[in-house]
Amino acid sequence: MIYFTAALSRLAPLVPATPIVLQSRFTWLAADVIQAVKDNDLVGMICLIATAIGSILSWGVIAYKALYLHLAKSQTKIFLERCMGGEGNLLHSFQLAGGYQDSPLAQVLREAYLEMEMVNWYQNEKGLSLDAKIANSKENVERAIEIAASKEIHRLEDKLGLLLGIANVSPLIGLFGTVWGILGAFQVVAKEGTAAVGSLAPGVSTALMTTVAGLIAAIPAVIAYAYFYSVVQDLERRMDAFGHEVSNIIQKNVLRRNSKG
Repeated sequence: MIYFTAALSRLAPLVPATPIVLQSRFTWLAADVIQAVKDNDLVGMICLIATAIGSILSWGVIAYKALYLHLAKSQTKIFLERCMGGEGNLLHSFQLAGGYQDSPLAQVLREAYLEMEMVNWYQNEKGLSLDAKIANSKENVERAIEIAASKEIHRLEDKLGLLLGIANVSPLIGLFGTVWGILGAFQVVAKEGTAAVGSLAPGVSTALMTTVAGLIAAIPAVIAYAYFYSVVQDLERRMDAFGHEVSNIIQKNVLRRNSKG
C-alpha cells in the first residue's frame, strides 16, 4: 500500500492541468518575468529595451511586407489574366496597367510601351530606315525594361534588409545581456562568500531573460524573411521572363507599324 501511494504521488504531476491550475501557473510565470525584468541592471535593461524595439520594428515590417507582397501577387495574377492575350492587346494592356500600381509586371509593361511610343515618334521625325528603326527601338525598349525592372526589384526587396538585420542582431544582444548578467551574479556570489544555488539562481534567471527576449524578437523575423524572400524571388523570375516577352511583342508591333508605313 505504501508503494502504491508513492507511485500515485509520482504520477500526480503527469495529470492534465485544469484551466484554474493553468491560469495560476501563467500568473506565477508572468509575475516571475516581471520581477526578473525589474532585477536587471542598467546594461540588462538596455538589452531588453533594444530587443523590444527590434521586435516592434520587425512586426511592423512583417505587416507591411505581407500586405504589399499579397497585393503584388494578386494584382500580377489578375493583370496577366486580363491583359496579356497577344500583340493586338498591347495598347489595351498598357491602358489597364495603370490600375495595377502594385504589380511589378504591369509597371514593366507600362514603361516599355511608353518608351516604344517615344522612340516611334522620334524616329518618324528623323526619317530613319526600317532596319535602323528596329535596332534603335529594340535597344531603347530593352533599356527601359531593365530600368523599370530594377525599380520594381528595389520595391520588392525594400525593408527585407532591416528584417534580416533584426533576425541576426537580436539574439546577439540577448546573449550579451545574459553573459553580462551571469558575470554580475558570480560577482555577488564572490562577495557573499557562498556558492549556494539559492544565491546564484536569481541572478542567472534575470540574466537569461535577455536571451529569451532576443529569441522572441529574432524567431518571427527569421521565419518572415525566409517566406518573403521566396515570394520576391518568384516575382523577380516572372518579371524577367515577362520583360523578354514584352520586348518581343513590342518589336513585332514596331515591325508591323513600319511595314504598313
